[in-house]
Amino acid sequence: MNDRDRSEHFLTTLVAVPSVSGDEEAVVKVFEGLLREVGLKTALRPCTGVHGAVNVEGTLGAAKPKLCIAGHIDTVPFDGMTVSPLGERRGNRYYGRGTTDMKGGIAAALAAVDRLQRRGVKLGGELVIVGTASEETLKCGGYQMAKDHSDADGVVCAEPTGCRVAVAATGSLPLRLDAYGTNGHSSVPGRGGNAILAAQAATKAVVDALSESVDVKYVGKRDRAVNVGVIRGGIAQPVVPQLCSVWLDVRYFVGETAPQLMERIQALCREAVVSMPGVRVEATQERLDYEGKPYPRGSWGDFIHVERGMRAFSTDPQTSVVQAFRQAVKHAGGDERIEMMRGWGDVEFLATDHHVPTIYFGPGTVEVAHSADEYIDLDLYHMGVEVYERAIVAFLGDSN
Repeated sequence: MNDRDRSEHFLTTLVAVPSVSGDEEAVVKVFEGLLREVGLKTALRPCTGVHGAVNVEGTLGAAKPKLCIAGHIDTVPFDGMTVSPLGERRGNRYYGRGTTDMKGGIAAALAAVDRLQRRGVKLGGELVIVGTASEETLKCGGYQMAKDHSDADGVVCAEPTGCRVAVAATGSLPLRLDAYGTNGHSSVPGRGGNAILAAQAATKAVVDALSESVDVKYVGKRDRAVNVGVIRGGIAQPVVPQLCSVWLDVRYFVGETAPQLMERIQALCREAVVSMPGVRVEATQERLDYEGKPYPRGSWGDFIHVERGMRAFSTDPQTSVVQAFRQAVKHAGGDERIEMMRGWGDVEFLATDHHVPTIYFGPGTVEVAHSADEYIDLDLYHMGVEVYERAIVAFLGDSN
């Protein structure tokens, strides 16, 4: 088996195991086996807050500095996929659920460690690779990793960045708008009090106002993403609707907070319906799961998504972990300019709660994450392997 085939072995092995978030027992076993295969000492770490959820990690060395490379090994569901969710090759692409988000990234890190071990490299510090649990839903794996590895000197999340070094990531505000109207018969023209029209007006006002460019520390101007995800309202055509609810995902940047955004959103909603008789709109925070059900107040899901929240962060480009990965990208022929992670990843807990220098680097592309034909470009995958191999040594040193 040549180096390229050997590296792809880690990718194809992980993708072949179904691991929809919350049903991860099988992939934990497979990932633990791969960690052992590359010579790491393994451990399972039960996750606070979610019974049965575990992180699986492998360790090499025990000295300082300490580098953690993390990746969630759960995926979103397979629904609607137009390719084999468990992996198929078409030309230079490998398709399947999790190929880009984010089994491909953590597989590239494993392949890099495998190459270092086969070359006989002795690292000067400690390397920990963590497969985190339930990132797509309850985020308990990242929360647990922050408790276990707050002493790390650098953290890398293998989320898809197109082999760019991302030094910042967005926060996610789970917004719910409830529009209230007045029931009535639809045959009376101009009656007003239509909750669906009020929800439409408030939602448009929020989307229009918040779809803006924001100056993000270290990376410059970036466009805010605002997604209207779910709408529910009305009972029948002849009835003026009394209630309409809309759930949105509003991304925000370092320097902004969820309470600040909520104040702005509430003002936008009031202004949007001020001239509409018989209606009002309330804005709150609530996250729906992938079955469209809200996480109950007081639950772990509500704690992570609403009470604590999924926050934004940025890392100084002069830190050692950023420099090690930028240089490795440059040597591999990639674009070493710093970038921003468009989404949120579960290393955020380490970055914000413990102030550990944290970046994102992965060979996937976020544009195809969660898509019907999710894939990873194999040339980018192998570039990711090379970058991880170089950057690990650059950060930890070679004691030979």
